Amino acid sequence: MDTFSSFLPNFNWYSLLIIPGLLVGFTVHELGHSITAYLLGDTSQVEKGNLTANPFKHISWLGTILFVLVGIGWPKPLQFDPGKLKDRFLDTLLVSLAGPTANFLTSAIVFTLSVGILAILSLSQQIDSSQITTIIFFNRSTDPTVFGNGSVWNNTLLWIIMMTNRIWVANFALGVVSLIPLPPFDGFTALLSFLGVVRQQRLQALIEDNPHPPVSPVEIIEPKPTPSKKKTIADIHFQKGVEYHQKQLYDDAIARYRLAIQSDPSFGPAYVNLGLAHKAKGQIKEAIHALRGATQHASDALSQNQAWAELHNLNAVPNVPPPLTPAGMPNSSGTIPWTNTKPTPNWTALGVGMLLLVLTFSCPLLMLLFELVSSSH
Repeated sequence: MDTFSSFLPNFNWYSLLIIPGLLVGFTVHELGHSITAYLLGDTSQVEKGNLTANPFKHISWLGTILFVLVGIGWPKPLQFDPGKLKDRFLDTLLVSLAGPTANFLTSAIVFTLSVGILAILSLSQQIDSSQITTIIFFNRSTDPTVFGNGSVWNNTLLWIIMMTNRIWVANFALGVVSLIPLPPFDGFTALLSFLGVVRQQRLQALIEDNPHPPVSPVEIIEPKPTPSKKKTIADIHFQKGVEYHQKQLYDDAIARYRLAIQSDPSFGPAYVNLGLAHKAKGQIKEAIHALRGATQHASDALSQNQAWAELHNLNAVPNVPPPLTPAGMPNSSGTIPWTNTKPTPNWTALGVGMLLLVLTFSCPLLMLLFELVSSSH
């Protein structure tokens, strides 16, 4: 038992207070990756529902346990599609560095806020100025009794400072660990991408310096084209269905859309166009069934919104005004397939989620202000 405990140095029960900081750190880290990837052209994170402020969508349980025990952990690795990015190497470098950058920014904000609060407490003589450094850099080896004699104020201060301290420490540590240049950390992806950028620039410079390459084909050096995204079976069936749909071959289109859904049950655009094809044939019951399938199974919000708009147009959702959709007015006849299928994030839900996350982890600061006001009277 003593041998095993030697691998867990200075573990105390209050080491568990790192968990709130990890939840914040994991969330901002993965959102940094996902939002950057989306802005640079990769919509796969929207399709997977990863643009969310829900911490449990980004948490790695193994990474969390190891972080609590030994101080080194990681969030759930991001799986993005480099083939969708405009500049494969440069954009991949930016995406890989966005997560650690988000952690460092969060750490700096919380650290500055903590220092400001401690300075106010010191000036108001709520704490001794000699304790500021100990509180800011509180770690698992620090003795909690340094904060006083166990009164209500000191116990509250201990919990609050440990919570805020753990948030900036967790984010800083996550940022540093993720930059380790070994797989599967972001640092490894960033290093490979950086080397790709350097090689690409050298290759471009070589081509510009030699506008007339040698005659021998062996000596000709050309940049390799960026491989395009491989279409899935569902994509292939969907595109073929759109072609049939546009030619008003509705039975063939319906068959293709069903094959797309069979290949990928969460492929929202196939549900929507299946409903439109049935609608064009006058099969209203089947159209409603397909559109409701989009609202229930589609993995992207855009398909769900379009399906709701079409259901409203079919009077399948009574007494509720039709929502506005990025595609414009609902299709009146169903003869035209829906092709504006690029998924977009639900920015409103993301904003509300981030606000709730900030409010949740601002509670310790609110408690601190309450205690400060109470003790001043």
